[in-house]
Amino acid sequence: MKKRNPYLTYILIIGIVLLMVFIDRIEFLKPLKNIVFLIWIPIIIWDIIERLKYRNGKRTNILRIRTNNDDYNRIFPFIFGTILIVASYFGLTKIESEKILLYSILITGILYLITGFLFVPTGIIEYKNDKLSFANGNNKHTIEIDKIDSIELKSTDIIIADKSQKKYYVNFMNLIESDYQKIAEFLKHKIGNNIKIKNVLQQRV
Repeated sequence: MKKRNPYLTYILIIGIVLLMVFIDRIEFLKPLKNIVFLIWIPIIIWDIIERLKYRNGKRTNILRIRTNNDDYNRIFPFIFGTILIVASYFGLTKIESEKILLYSILITGILYLITGFLFVPTGIIEYKNDKLSFANGNNKHTIEIDKIDSIELKSTDIIIADKSQKKYYVNFMNLIESDYQKIAEFLKHKIGNNIKIKNVLQQRV
């Protein structure tokens, strides 16, 4: 899995801004400007609820683990949220005709700040329907438990081998020794000692 391009989000934001400028030039499309951020708001609220449930121990079938994108994911909500709040504040003091849009941007910015304070690691191990899923972004593998032979943990990779010795790689992790303990305890609690877990985490120089 390739590292997430740190400029991708900014490219998307610029694209949205250009789209809104285009919409603003066409009279019958102008109401769509408000929809852009109004759609984001429930999505972010859902994300906040899921983070709270995980942090409060209500997502017992999921274990969050470190990835190398986490530093970026940890700081981005604060940067983007602050930009939205400042921009909407000045907009509200200067512009009278775009109140719905500007308040939507303000709420979106506040919600982004909340997600920053509720940060959870982005790597996922999930137990569901007698299957284990390992994911880091779009790099995801779901394997039936009775077909897994071993799980190998490295600082940058999780390698799952099935009983035919076919290997599945979840790359670009950022695991440390404590993650091994969490993963081992999670798997033992969910599936017992049926799968061999190899701890080959290496300290980075």
